[in-house]
Parts: sequence; C-alpha cells; structure tokens
Amino acid sequence: MNTVQDINAPIRILLLGSTTEVGSSLLQLSKEKKEFEWLCPEESVLSGSNGQAELDVLQFDVVIDALSLRYALQDDYGKFQSTLHYLSHREDTPFIMVSSARIFSGTKDAPYAEMDEPDSNEPYALALIEAESIVLSHPDNIVLRTGWLFSGQGDDFVCRTLGLIQDGVNLAYKDDLIGSPTPISDLVRVILSMVNQGHYGSENKGVYHYCCAEEISWIGLVEAIVATSGQFDPKAQVEVEAIGDEFSETQDSVMRRQSLSCRKIFNHFGIKQRPWRSKLRNLVKGLYQAN
Repeated sequence: MNTVQDINAPIRILLLGSTTEVGSSLLQLSKEKKEFEWLCPEESVLSGSNGQAELDVLQFDVVIDALSLRYALQDDYGKFQSTLHYLSHREDTPFIMVSSARIFSGTKDAPYAEMDEPDSNEPYALALIEAESIVLSHPDNIVLRTGWLFSGQGDDFVCRTLGLIQDGVNLAYKDDLIGSPTPISDLVRVILSMVNQGHYGSENKGVYHYCCAEEISWIGLVEAIVATSGQFDPKAQVEVEAIGDEFSETQDSVMRRQSLSCRKIFNHFGIKQRPWRSKLRNLVKGLYQAN
C-alpha cells in the first residue's frame, strides 16, 4: 500500500488476465484515470514454473484476478492456482477475485446472499469454488461474485445471438435459468470503486455480490436482445415470433435461479445496482451501426 509520503502516487494494480473480457475492459475503461497504474503479466508467467520468481520483482498495491472467471476449465488451471495461493497470501497486498453466480445450483427460490454455501456440482463451478477457498483463506481478501456478463466483444453471448440472427439460425435456447444480466462496464465501475476504497482505508473484506438490478429468465434476455435488434434487422422480427412459440412449448420446465442479493455491497461500499436494459440497447445499437 502507498504510504503517507507517496499519497499522490497511483495505485499499482497487478492484473491477472489482462486479455480476458473483464481484464481488457478494466484497462480500456480506466485508461484516462491517472490514479491507477496497471501491471499485466503474461498468462504463461502465471501458470509457469518460474512465475513466482518473476512476480517477486514487481511492486504492487493490490491484485485483481480477472483470469479465473474464464480460465477455470483450462487443463493447466491447477498450475495457476499455485500462483493464486502465492499472490493471495502476500502480506499487506489485498487480493480481489472475480467469481460467478454459477457456483450456485439455482435451487433456491430467492436471490443468493453472501452467506449461502456454493452448491453447484458442475466442473466450472467446482473449479471456481476451490479458487474462492484459496483466496478467502487469507482474511484480507475479497471475492466478488457477479451475474451474467455481457460486453458486446469477442465471443460474448450478445454477439453470438446477433450473429445467429444475421445468419438466419433459429435461436433454440432452453429457458431454465433466471439471473441478472450485467454489462462488464458496470462490473468495472464496481471493481475500481472497491480498489479505491480499500486503498484509502476501507477494511471491508470477504465475499460480496454485485449484479445489475432486475432478474430475467434466459429466454427473456434473448427476447430483449432480439427486440432491440428488430429495429435494425428484419430477420429479428421472425425470431420474436419463433421465440414466442418455443417458450409456449417449454414454459413448464423447471427454472433455476442464479441471481444475487446485492445489499451487502451497498451497505459496506455504498455501491448501488444499476439497470441493464439501457446498456443492452445501446450496445446492440452500437454493434449494428458499426457494421
């Protein structure tokens, strides 16, 4: 952490996963913020045998793990977990891990709170649960769980859905989940706020949840994407009717809820939930205009 003598120095952040969707958004959306300085080791360093030695020479104030969210099913994730343990147990260097609502099975009939035990048995969830336990074994660290992320970049769900519409492919999604869509730009806002507050004296630690306001079913999210794209693509109008027919045939399926209660992060950090629909509309509009 910075001392009183260097109070005006930027916060030096070691970012794990700088090329992931969350990592690249952290860099892009903070590039005008002079209060942050980013250190971005290559992924090969983080899972390599000499990774700890290379990280030892770096000076940083806080670590953000944006890699586990994408990397948890990779074959060499176990090697990264060794680095995760090393970095999350450094003295006087807080660690923030970004995790997911997918660690929950979805059988609860209300949004999950921070004290609820992760209970999903899916391989992805089990890997994240193990990583969370590594990070939380040090009392000064934070695990931040979030909802269904979208950014409009790369292999993003929104991009995939729009691509299927443009290709004339039927959107045969299964409607068995309820969750809270969250733009990555909003998650970035939350992460940077937590970093700032922690650097300048906040002692809040442990597990926190953040996702945008308003739950919706998976097919409801698809409908929201299609409804907006219908303003720019006639093919989307056909999909609106197809989704309606599909939903009428599968509406008796068992729904799982993977939404999160976010009262704690508001009470401790003053971070309010924001709506996701306006962000989604602007994102879809921007993608069509770019093409």
